[in-house]
Amino acid sequence: MNELSERFNKAAVFLKKSRYVKSYSEIAGRIGYKKSIISECMSGRKTPTWGMLLDFCDAFPIDFQWIRTGAGDMVKSDREMALLKRIAELERMLEQLKE
Repeated sequence: MNELSERFNKAAVFLKKSRYVKSYSEIAGRIGYKKSIISECMSGRKTPTWGMLLDFCDAFPIDFQWIRTGAGDMVKSDREMALLKRIAELERMLEQLKE
């Protein structure tokens, strides 16, 4: 298993153990990939694509720099998470105004 797959696996296991998600299927569903692809990436049979990793880090509090290089902390900072939540709220409000 390469280092990128190892970090992806570690992050997915962390999300499940911390009860952020109930299953690996939930991870797949939330980032728009088939469960089989997630399983292959976690087992090391397949290397996650950059697009998958970006989707993964957008959907969960996993730091993209960490998953890409191993540098820094795996989990995004509280401040960054608060900003991301606020951006998501503003995007929802914008969509409602467009309707």
